[in-house]
Amino acid sequence: MCRRSLIPNQPFLVKKMNDFNLPSELFRWCLMNTSSGHDVFSYETCFHAYLAIAEQEGYLWRSYDRRLAPLIDVLKFKETQRVLEVGCGFGHDLIWTAQAGGGRAVGIDVNSAFVDIARRTKASVEKHIGRSIDVDIRRCNLLDMSLDEQFDLIYMKDTFHHLEPRDEVVARLSALLGPGGTIVIVEPNAWNPLIQLQMFRIRGFRTVVEKTDSATGARFIFGNERLVTGVRLRSLFKRRGIHDLSKTIRFLPTKLSRQSLLVRIALLLERMHLEPLLCPACIHTIYVGRKE
Repeated sequence: MCRRSLIPNQPFLVKKMNDFNLPSELFRWCLMNTSSGHDVFSYETCFHAYLAIAEQEGYLWRSYDRRLAPLIDVLKFKETQRVLEVGCGFGHDLIWTAQAGGGRAVGIDVNSAFVDIARRTKASVEKHIGRSIDVDIRRCNLLDMSLDEQFDLIYMKDTFHHLEPRDEVVARLSALLGPGGTIVIVEPNAWNPLIQLQMFRIRGFRTVVEKTDSATGARFIFGNERLVTGVRLRSLFKRRGIHDLSKTIRFLPTKLSRQSLLVRIALLLERMHLEPLLCPACIHTIYVGRKE
């Protein structure tokens, strides 16, 4: 059983005044050190598979950073960014983005419980690194955001398939993205039949539903695990003048990432650059679009 305590000789856990270098470092720290304090939504319940191997190095954490590689690259080459994360969840990726050089970062989510957890996560990280982070975490629907705000970078991870109505969502994202800006979307790979089967077991044929936020009573349309392919993402954003590319990555799911033989096989296939050829076996789709 993984304990939530500081472990000696684990650099991602014992850093005091230094910032975290990669998103996975901060996520792992949050798993081990940040209490989210909610019976249903918590690091323990929502990320139990990650928490079980938080102390280990290996395939899972390399894959986590590969998912956010386009985000890392954008921050690496541009000094000042106005950043928006849509569906910021518990906030660890958003907080990493801000402390890694993202400038002012805004995170939005329609779930009040997630917003509360993200704010507590921010406070815990700020206390740990000894400085404040310029992050604005809001309970907000994307479609309610003012177009007076413009962002250099918009990103979302495992979020787009929850956003509806889809055409309105794409139009709003495109309008919020400033000229020369980049949008990064990470999604489950819709071409993977096992992922589709898992999602069908969760939702059946109800791909679009209405939900109510328990804290505010606000109602919103929700994509119920309505997965989208990289091809479809490219088509949706191309209509809005965003030039793009998409790719699929990663062969081994989280539950199998502790199996050493399977890890070696997955790494071999990935290093041979076979992911484009074996698209239905991949776990993630990554879309990157740029607005001229």
